[in-house]
Amino acid sequence: MFRKPFNVKKNTNLRNSDSRKLYNRLCEEIGNETEITVDKKSQVAQVKLVTFQGDSMNIYLSDKLPILFDFSETGNVYPTVFFMWKNPLAYPVILVHQQVLQYLENGADLMLPGVIRNDKYTFPNIRKGGPVCIALYDSSKNEVIGPIAVGCSMMSSEDMLKCGFQGKGVQILHVFRDTLWEFGPRGQPSSMSLDQFIKIETIIDENIEVENNEITEIEKVENEKINIEDSEPENSESMESLLQRCFLAGIKYRLKKSGQLPMDIGQFYTQCVLSCVPEGRKLDMKKTKYKKFGTFIQEINGITTEIVKINKKNKGAETISEIVWNHELLRSFELSDEKIVDEVIPSADKFDPPIILEFCAVTEPVLPVLGKCSKGDLLTVPELRERLTNYIKINNLNALKSVKLDPILAQVSKIKSETTDWNTLMQTIQSKMTKTWVIRWADGREFVRKINAPKIEFKIENRSGNKKVTLINNLSVFGVDIKTISHQIQTGVATSVTSQNEAVCCEGVQVIVQGNQIHFISQLLLETYGIDKKFIIGMELAPKRKR
Repeated sequence: MFRKPFNVKKNTNLRNSDSRKLYNRLCEEIGNETEITVDKKSQVAQVKLVTFQGDSMNIYLSDKLPILFDFSETGNVYPTVFFMWKNPLAYPVILVHQQVLQYLENGADLMLPGVIRNDKYTFPNIRKGGPVCIALYDSSKNEVIGPIAVGCSMMSSEDMLKCGFQGKGVQILHVFRDTLWEFGPRGQPSSMSLDQFIKIETIIDENIEVENNEITEIEKVENEKINIEDSEPENSESMESLLQRCFLAGIKYRLKKSGQLPMDIGQFYTQCVLSCVPEGRKLDMKKTKYKKFGTFIQEINGITTEIVKINKKNKGAETISEIVWNHELLRSFELSDEKIVDEVIPSADKFDPPIILEFCAVTEPVLPVLGKCSKGDLLTVPELRERLTNYIKINNLNALKSVKLDPILAQVSKIKSETTDWNTLMQTIQSKMTKTWVIRWADGREFVRKINAPKIEFKIENRSGNKKVTLINNLSVFGVDIKTISHQIQTGVATSVTSQNEAVCCEGVQVIVQGNQIHFISQLLLETYGIDKKFIIGMELAPKRKR
């Protein structure tokens, strides 16, 4: 599931009530709250992502530490290895031998013949389709390491016993050293003696019934709190009335009389209407009788005369082409508590650009010539050259400016001649490794990108009325705050700036700027944000300067 890089689509902090709902789901899943080591006062964030295979998922972070993930908010909630290292027996744990790890890392599911069964401890109670974790047993030290993998059980523990532990038992979703592990602080799995593992498991089995009753009472209290917090304060004003006055305030105070039209209806609703919602209120279109903003516009245009003129090019591509500024509703509208001024956006003067390091990831074919290293280890080019040189010197393969190819070097490089020059050999070995970039932010976070280097990308597109817009992709990868840079562009070139969370070929939020503004934005990224020019593409699309 997480063997290859995933694309982050959205990262938002959860409300306290939503965090409690998540913990309640966790308690319902494991049935044992006393064994959970989680700081409930920490900030919980939900990261929406799409895996390399195209699956949509949610990862939940507690103070930036990935602890849980799920496929939907109504299905199973799965732990990460980080959660399990702090709570090694919160979920059912299956023991396997250390050699099994390499197969799990290569994408294999857990086959039941590889599961350790021991008379000393009771095999865990597992339900079909439920989360299950895998830990390693080191017989030489009599230790249990991990858990090191998380998956979904393909049969219950009863069915496993009935079939004599034959066939596929667990579909592996997440494993130690995969991209979800890289998304967190990394680190090594915890360990305990087999006796400790058996003792803790026995205590859990003895106390589970009592603790389940306690959890039930806790959940009742928490749910009552959630219902109280989630209920909105009583307000006699209808949702339709709130929508109408935010609509009028958006036209009168947020939409300039020139330069912003035509504007897409959806963009107008987000940028002008929702921005006027009073503090402490929430505008929910689905709770109005209109259900859709387009239906509301049709009705308000039909009250007397048109207040906004709509240009319908295609279905779903409607734009506001003109405003009737002397309309009676606009002239009679008086401002009350509508929000017409945005909060002050912080400056980016103290922005610390990320450090981007280039590595070569070790692959299996090149292992024989690189000394003591493992598959997946990251080497810089100088480190790679040093290891390769050591191999050549130890085996006396140096021939002045050339290198003799022994059977191992010939097999690894696939070079058919008996000798080759140093440069050719180095480039050949490097080409058989995986190019990897590590983006390291000032706060210590790291993001690993394989094969393709991270790039901020400019694109120019034509929109309605033959107007050009500048699209900026992948700013979030470099830690650029979208609100801050949008404000800088708005004030710097006096144009409108919007954003959308999910866009094709974009990681994170895509920024959309009216007009071709690549000159200004590229200078902003280079000078203010300190982004290296080699990590920005599309700058050649800027308009040619007149001499």
